Amino acid sequence: MNFIQIYGKEIFALLVPVVGWLLGTYFRTRARLEVAQPHRFTFNVQQPLVDQDGNVVKPTQVVDTKSMLIRNAGRDTATRVELVFNWKPMCINIWPARHAVEHIEPDNRYVLVFESLAPGEFLGCEILAVNQNLPDLITVRSDQCVAKTIEMYPQPILSTFTRRMSVAFFTIGLATSVYLATVLIQFLVLGTPVVLPELPEIR
Repeated sequence: MNFIQIYGKEIFALLVPVVGWLLGTYFRTRARLEVAQPHRFTFNVQQPLVDQDGNVVKPTQVVDTKSMLIRNAGRDTATRVELVFNWKPMCINIWPARHAVEHIEPDNRYVLVFESLAPGEFLGCEILAVNQNLPDLITVRSDQCVAKTIEMYPQPILSTFTRRMSVAFFTIGLATSVYLATVLIQFLVLGTPVVLPELPEIR
């Protein structure tokens, strides 16, 4: 305890730039892309596949679908957002509707390029293939970052009361943390003993 009281100012001087660096690194304004696959399904269609002569090639057909969500979870705009597939899918749908530029690379990779993605904005990408394999989404990137793959699962929507109570408890916890940090700084820098308020006696 004497060591902390003697070198409290030096310890505090060392902690200030470290805390400032952490805050600047993790809370700075930047784009942050996230990609998830909330749904994939295979339909076994009970309808034969026939050729031009009417001959049955397959008694049933297979329809594969896959859904992908791309979101800018950061606080800055992501520019030139690229979606790279192994090959061009048979059917593809983007929602909400956005202008995109298509590219077919020499190795048959299929690339969709969007001009930008605003903070909090998302894109839904649906692909479909009949009697074919679906291409994998190789990468999602922008000029600022590479997308992080996240897991999604269904969960119930919380009531308004629960959300408000969560915000209230979070605010109380934040205020308590600030108060304790202030008391700790006061103790380290000034050497002032911490005086806790007296609790009423319970009889």
